[in-house]
Amino acid sequence: MLEDNLHDIYLKLKLYYYRRIFRKISDSEADSLTALEAFCAEAIYALGQPTLTEFANFINVSQPNAAYKVANLERKAYVKKTKSSEDGRLVHLSVTDKFLQIYGSSERYVSILANRMKRKYTEEDLEKFSAIMQDISDNMMTEVNKYLRNKAELPEGTIPVKD
Repeated sequence: MLEDNLHDIYLKLKLYYYRRIFRKISDSEADSLTALEAFCAEAIYALGQPTLTEFANFINVSQPNAAYKVANLERKAYVKKTKSSEDGRLVHLSVTDKFLQIYGSSERYVSILANRMKRKYTEEDLEKFSAIMQDISDNMMTEVNKYLRNKAELPEGTIPVKD
């Protein structure tokens, strides 16, 4: 039952996101975002400004294949490259405001859900639920957290550092 509930919530959140993406994507061939490109842009966003190598490793493709995918996203203005201020040889990938306008609808839906929960559940229930969710994110998603801690340069506080 727990697995079914987690899976159900995950699917509904993703379906909402996909629905919003396909509603907002341009009909223009030059500007349109394919499903694979949407997944790649979302991975770049979630990885928090990865290098091309980190992105290629994460999606399990060769660096030239990843470079091709990034070039397409860059040409369509969904992704941009920024040289590292610490090492000019490194280039970090990030999503643009154009992508965030599409992705933001997903974040707005999470806010809608949070507000609905605040109206229905007690503060104590919400604090407990939030603590459980934080524990799941920090301590039980080890496969993803390990990769993120070792590879991506996420904004401080995104993934807690373990002592």
